[in-house]
Amino acid sequence: MAILAHYKLTIQIHAYQRYKTMSGRYAPSPSGPLHLGNLRTALIAWLQARLAPMPFILRMEDLDLPRVKSGSSEQIIADLHWLGLDWDEGPDVCGPAAPYNQSARTSYYQQAFDQLLDKGVIYPCYCSRKDIQQAASAPHSHEHGPIYPGTCRDPQVRAEMEQRHPDKAAAWRYRVPARTITFEDQVVGSVSQTLNREVGDFVIKRADALFAYQLAVVVDDGMMGITDVVRGADLLDSTARQIELFEALGYPVPNFWHVPLMVDEAGARLSKRDGADSLELWRQQGKSAEAVIGHLAFTIGLIDEAQSLSAHELLQGLTLDGLRRSLIAATPP
Repeated sequence: MAILAHYKLTIQIHAYQRYKTMSGRYAPSPSGPLHLGNLRTALIAWLQARLAPMPFILRMEDLDLPRVKSGSSEQIIADLHWLGLDWDEGPDVCGPAAPYNQSARTSYYQQAFDQLLDKGVIYPCYCSRKDIQQAASAPHSHEHGPIYPGTCRDPQVRAEMEQRHPDKAAAWRYRVPARTITFEDQVVGSVSQTLNREVGDFVIKRADALFAYQLAVVVDDGMMGITDVVRGADLLDSTARQIELFEALGYPVPNFWHVPLMVDEAGARLSKRDGADSLELWRQQGKSAEAVIGHLAFTIGLIDEAQSLSAHELLQGLTLDGLRRSLIAATPP
């Protein structure tokens, strides 16, 4: 059955990759209204795709259904259209890579999961968060907590952990090799990460049976023929493990553009949770779409002073290299 699923997945991948050779995308999570930082990343992704030029895809990353807020997808689409951004494929536009909502793509993630299972590179894990934190050998990363020490890699130890937690469903982890992945980010420059020391065996299917972001985003980008991933710098740490998955699943590795995050006056990252600078707030203040675009462009150094202009007016006279140089200049050292 897994071999048949792998065959079907391979056929679809090859069929779609014959359709086009380059694509960009913007993939928001519909967990609330977009703040200005989200919108700035959307604008940069749109500019990059239009300047390349290449088709631009909108994809909703709504796989984590408990975090999805009703009506958010529709509001995101409306907000992006209000700003003057458009896309060639997406939830509201027919395209060959449909569906464009992750929640409708779980069969593809299952096929990829089966492919990795056939290769013997994933295994069930019964460790609790407390087990991982208490493991004496577990090194710690500064931002993401303890790195999984590989406890359930050993079948005998795994059986003991299963007995210790009889009511716990297994998560599934990817067995990372002792490998250093180096890639050239279009904005940040050269980045290296050693998977076994800095990442550890990571989850690709959660204990609640939801496929993890790391697997879903790779399958989606691979099947949709995405060649340029423009996203916030907060996701830079995920890139090495995603490159490992791209290669394990037989997809070409895209170019990555990790763009600087927008911060508030105190230097803190904007957050959906605190309602930071939502577009609705700017609308209530009577600001036009052109005023918002001009503000976003100014904060990233694309124009010398804040002014009102449309997304298409901003596009005129801008080059791909000029966009890249502005992003590099705006990236903190």
